[in-house]
Amino acid sequence: MTGTITLWVFGLLCFVAAFAKEAASGAGIKLPGPQTAGARVGVIAVGLLALILGTAIRPKDDAPTAVTPAAAPAPATAVPSTAPAATGATQAAPTPTAPSPTGLTVAWTGQVGIPLEGGVDFDLTPPGRDSGFPKGIYAAGFTATSAVLREEIQMDHDQFGVWTGQAPPSGAACSDWAVTHPGDSAHVGVGSLVCLKSPGGRTALIKIDAIAPSDYRVDATVAVWSG
Repeated sequence: MTGTITLWVFGLLCFVAAFAKEAASGAGIKLPGPQTAGARVGVIAVGLLALILGTAIRPKDDAPTAVTPAAAPAPATAVPSTAPAATGATQAAPTPTAPSPTGLTVAWTGQVGIPLEGGVDFDLTPPGRDSGFPKGIYAAGFTATSAVLREEIQMDHDQFGVWTGQAPPSGAACSDWAVTHPGDSAHVGVGSLVCLKSPGGRTALIKIDAIAPSDYRVDATVAVWSG
């Protein structure tokens, strides 16, 4: 841009130099300048050339550039603060039942007659006499109001003892009692409670209902737990 202005100024000065001398002479003023008409034409030609060259070399990027307005930002999409509600009702999954902390399950309940001979095997369902060698416990030492429970002669032994608590025990409490209070016999009367742990791992709570000396039998209500 600087070169363009310089050429324009130089061209204008050439025109001034070509015509200023003649105008000043008419007013009685002497100024330097071309002396002849031919010299004046030459100065005018140089000035004209300078103007043309100045215009020709003018930078094209001097022209004003159209400013494209910035595009308006797209409106922000609102984000819901909470997830959309489900279209269908969802039923909550049932809470699984916690297993019994004792790990015992009732295997059998019912009436049992404990005889003098043969024994009652509490690993059978229902408890009863084993078809082979006698197992379990039998009744002996009968009086009108009492009897003695004893264990049959066998390799694997039952553990049993009379429960002395105020209320009937749970399966777990009965199992612990039989293990911690074992004996080779138990003296019982009507209403006595006996806790037994069988060789197969079953727990039995034996409630004495009746003493039958003439029949050499003790009748009892029994609950058996496995586990």
